[in-house]
Amino acid sequence: MKQKRSLGKPKSNISDAIMEVTAKPLKTQMSESTENVSGSRKMPKQAAACRDFKHKSVRICEPKLEMERVREVEDESEAISLTTGENHPRPNRRLTDFVFHDEDGKPRPVEMLEVIDIFITGLILPLEETNEKDKVQGVRCERFGPLESWAISGYDDGSPVIWVSTEIADYDCVKPANSYKNLYCLFYEKAHACIDIYQKLSRSCGGDPNQSLEELLAKVVRSMSGRNNFPRGMSVRDFIVSQGEFIFYQLIGLDETSNKNEQMFSELPVLAALRDESKKNKGCVVGELIPSDRVLDTNMEIRDKA
Repeated sequence: MKQKRSLGKPKSNISDAIMEVTAKPLKTQMSESTENVSGSRKMPKQAAACRDFKHKSVRICEPKLEMERVREVEDESEAISLTTGENHPRPNRRLTDFVFHDEDGKPRPVEMLEVIDIFITGLILPLEETNEKDKVQGVRCERFGPLESWAISGYDDGSPVIWVSTEIADYDCVKPANSYKNLYCLFYEKAHACIDIYQKLSRSCGGDPNQSLEELLAKVVRSMSGRNNFPRGMSVRDFIVSQGEFIFYQLIGLDETSNKNEQMFSELPVLAALRDESKKNKGCVVGELIPSDRVLDTNMEIRDKA
């Protein structure tokens, strides 16, 4: 089954004072074509959404992969050539034991690629998992990148799959390094909230697009009540409301690739109500990168709130 995918955003000029917290992405879509770059760093390849992913990977809760032998290389291109996977139009690989960090090696949230260069250190694996008889041979690469974009897919399957892209390849994020888990898990919960709400609003998944905001929140609270990666002291409901704008822009980003018979998320009153509720509670929002008096529109431009 092809998977819907919504993506993150490019770098913009924002004060360093707000760079320690997580970003709010918008509707985008990664170009799958390979482009030549010269001069300054290319901006992220993004647009509205994508459905062309063929792989559902192991999620971050899976046991650690056992390696027979791990090679270490300094160049991302060499790591790609030493692993197998889809290479047309762009290489696709899995990524595990990873850390997203700045040029000084300090761990950073993936969304911060909007404001600074974010690099990857981690183990690159073939896209497709091998069987137990074939020991997986990964290639470890230090400080490669920088990241060009991030994306969420897995909407129809009900389980988020996080993708990141460099200029060279697209990577399915399987499992972060233990030292990076806290930062990554917050973003993963935001992605999970997007998937959960999509399923509860999409008719194709048995959802009801005409329900009220309170009905939607009650259902999401029940389905996510067992999860434990929320900020300390924050309830599931408060977390969902705090990420209302994040969720809104992710879901309306799927409209451009929706079939004509599917509902348009940008037209759903309940989704707009969630966004507005998030704005009203912006003082309690966790994980914001954009200042409270500014939001990102769907064309990846920063504009003042009305």
